[in-house]
Amino acid sequence: MHIQWFSRAEKEAIATIYPTNITINKAGSSKLETACAALVGLVDESKLVVIKPLDRNQAEDGSIEKDMLFPLSGGKTYTRVSSTDFVSEIGQLLHYDFNKGAKKFPCYFDDDEGALIIELGKEVK
Repeated sequence: MHIQWFSRAEKEAIATIYPTNITINKAGSSKLETACAALVGLVDESKLVVIKPLDRNQAEDGSIEKDMLFPLSGGKTYTRVSSTDFVSEIGQLLHYDFNKGAKKFPCYFDDDEGALIIELGKEVK
């Protein structure tokens, strides 16, 4: 008998988008652990969300306008970016109202960009 044992550890990096926030699971948020804020953006043609983490020095040195900074919150198993307005922009891009239900998307950390990338074109069912 061949038994394949399963681990409780999450292996896939997943971002769940709710009406008020984006929550990234532990596998996806490992590179965001030392960040206190982020820049967030959209790449319309590729349907990507880009979350660029910032440490405290980067967030507070004055080189980035305060209204561009999105605080990161979370715990040991997730990181969250809260913004109803930003989620609304994502909804417009996808022609979807997140008030109808959350959706999950794969994500990965792009070392060249220094940012977490959420692939909106590849919904996880």
